[in-house]
Amino acid sequence: MYGVIGVASGIMLYLTQLAEAGVELSGVPVVARQRDGLGELVSSTLTIRVIIALLVTSVVVTVALLAFPHPDGTVLALYALGLVFVGVGSRWVFVGRQRTAWVAGARIGGELVALAIVVLVVREVGDVAAVPVAALAGAAVTAVVMLAGLRAVGIRPVPRIDWERSRELFTRGIRLVGFTLLGLVLFNADLIYLRFISGQAAAGYYAAAYTFIAFAANLSVTWAHSVLPALARSEKGPNQRNEVYETAMLLAYAVTLPVAVGGVLTAPELVQLVFGRDYAPAASALAWLLPAVPISALREIAIAGLIGTPGGERRLVRLNATSVAFNIAILLPVVPRFGLTGAAIVTVLTEILRTFLAFHFARVEGFRAPRLVRFAKPALAAAAMAGVLLLVGERPFIVLLVVAVAVYVTTLGATGVLRFQRPFSLRVVV
Repeated sequence: MYGVIGVASGIMLYLTQLAEAGVELSGVPVVARQRDGLGELVSSTLTIRVIIALLVTSVVVTVALLAFPHPDGTVLALYALGLVFVGVGSRWVFVGRQRTAWVAGARIGGELVALAIVVLVVREVGDVAAVPVAALAGAAVTAVVMLAGLRAVGIRPVPRIDWERSRELFTRGIRLVGFTLLGLVLFNADLIYLRFISGQAAAGYYAAAYTFIAFAANLSVTWAHSVLPALARSEKGPNQRNEVYETAMLLAYAVTLPVAVGGVLTAPELVQLVFGRDYAPAASALAWLLPAVPISALREIAIAGLIGTPGGERRLVRLNATSVAFNIAILLPVVPRFGLTGAAIVTVLTEILRTFLAFHFARVEGFRAPRLVRFAKPALAAAAMAGVLLLVGERPFIVLLVVAVAVYVTTLGATGVLRFQRPFSLRVVV
């Protein structure tokens, strides 16, 4: 049943992008630059998105109930009911105005509601339908809280359609939807393919392994989007914009590199801690997938730069189209032969290609990547951490985590990346 939930959630990622209509990306730089007339822009954009979401929902529910096997169809139909809350979502407004605390509170509140329902209701495999119901309730809470937040910042959305005001968002959004949908093919084509080639159990193991990767990827995307307003407002050139670009990239690298290195060495313990012994086969896939974490973190900063650049969405579509072609070409023959491990290796190879292309296109737009020497000190700290973990050997995951963090932070301090100052302050020098 975890495989059923994983595949339905994977399909919902595509449907969510259709309901968002690309506005979650195209709207951020527009809001960052625009101060007047935001109320009319937000009202019109949310109204149009709700209409799109309702149309998508009606189609998905019908197809899911008529064409999908049970319980896959029922689970997908229940998930699809939450698309209306995607349409009314206003995260892009808060991110554009750099008021992300409200987004964080709304999202945390919604996820806690969903978690509470799962913990209280789900007891056996027959309760699988409660999972999308919980997600639906959580999405409703998140959307309502963010709508209340709009009023708190002086924006009072009302139902209205003003296509001229919303044209720019949806025009760029169409291309960004294409870019994101292609990215999602890369994100979960391996999971969906495994489901049909190797069955529900294999999909469940892979979904378990990918849970950690998706968590890290979401954090990387959130960090990149938080940098997007600053990139959008900065003047094109070698100074201010590139300083933001380089610093954001180096910080993402310094945080995600130890996650990958430490995760590879502790994958069995991590899987057992979170999912239990029955999910042990997921550990090998997780170990192979983890190198994708720092690779994708660097790429997301380059992508944020392209999103904030007028016309950059065309390059993004080319980037993901090329990567999808590469991914599918090697995924189809590899997965039937090598299963979970093969799917994981294909994912990492594709992430390397995507990052190379993102850096290339960003450089064309005037963004300068950090010099390689600036990556050396975090790499040294990660190597020291790996050496200590190998010496410590098999221990409970919590013990390994504490040791890894202590060694990494200490080494960063010794190399001057982290500087402790008084009173109780910390400075990161990248």
